Amino acid sequence: MKYNYRIICALIGWLALSLRLVDVLLIGQYASIAEELFVYFGFFTVWTNILIALAFTAPLLDQDRKLYNFFMRPAVRAALASYILMVSVVYHVMIVPYWNPQGFTWLTATGLNTVMPILYIIDWLFFAEKRPIFYKHLPYWLIFPAVYGATSIVRGLLTNVYPYPFLTYLS
Repeated sequence: MKYNYRIICALIGWLALSLRLVDVLLIGQYASIAEELFVYFGFFTVWTNILIALAFTAPLLDQDRKLYNFFMRPAVRAALASYILMVSVVYHVMIVPYWNPQGFTWLTATGLNTVMPILYIIDWLFFAEKRPIFYKHLPYWLIFPAVYGATSIVRGLLTNVYPYPFLTYLS
């Protein structure tokens, strides 16, 4: 059951990411595809969902692969659960009240910000190995969000393009 669940979730994850990229390119808010890609890959949601899709894909690989070993670590899987939970909470609390996507955009946004978080939290709760996770892991968990936040602010200062409106207040 776990294997089939992860296959389905990996497919949903990669599909949601791909469809969101297609949606962004079709909307075409910027002058070039390079600019569209620059904006698309500026979202914490996108990077976290890439990690989640990799986490769903990795267990399907050969167990001798480094990717498998990394994503199967209990501390890594727990960190990813915290990241994707943060994605969903921030989206539903800070973005949804001010943004009302329609149609295909709503579908792709819901896939990345609601469906994938639910699927991954279910996986983490029911299928992930639960070896002890220690407080010493917490600083490592903060590296990804801290690097993302710092680079987003620097990138915003240099280009005046911020992935999330609330980041403008931090710069």
